Amino acid sequence: MIDDKFLGLEFDKETLFVKLGEILVAEGFNIDKQDMQRPWGGFFVIDEKQIAAFKARFFFELDLDQFQLSEKLSPKILVVAPEKRLSWQYHHRRAEVWKLISGHAAIIRSDTDDQNEQNEMEIGELVWLNQGERHRLVGKNSWGIVAEIWMHTDENNPSDEDDIVRLEDDYSRK
Repeated sequence: MIDDKFLGLEFDKETLFVKLGEILVAEGFNIDKQDMQRPWGGFFVIDEKQIAAFKARFFFELDLDQFQLSEKLSPKILVVAPEKRLSWQYHHRRAEVWKLISGHAAIIRSDTDDQNEQNEMEIGELVWLNQGERHRLVGKNSWGIVAEIWMHTDENNPSDEDDIVRLEDDYSRK
């Protein structure tokens, strides 16, 4: 995983994003987009052409065939702030795979609109979120760093940021 002792320190948001960006670049990743303006933290989008390297680095145990690796998988690093939450949401056109790679975070998930209890995520544990499954990433007592890939369910209309159905949001987003 990413150096957990280094990232577990109490950095302010800007410093954390600079340091994490430097680590990703040092590991050979090209950052297509960086967004630290999200009220819950932010994310880094990794160059889609580097999906094989991203998978090898963060999802080595995930079995993807050559066809899947040739598809759009939208490699991303999510950064959730302490005590913040992403929206309670689901997606029509994608499933997701998450892995906590540093820090602390929890997840709430359900097959219905009702939220279940949150479960602590473990460093290195794969979390599969099915298409339509309700979910929410929750920051705990330190920054949580989560690697994510999207498993698009409609190859002719791949998922994007507009494919978020928010059921509840701490920041009044629709």
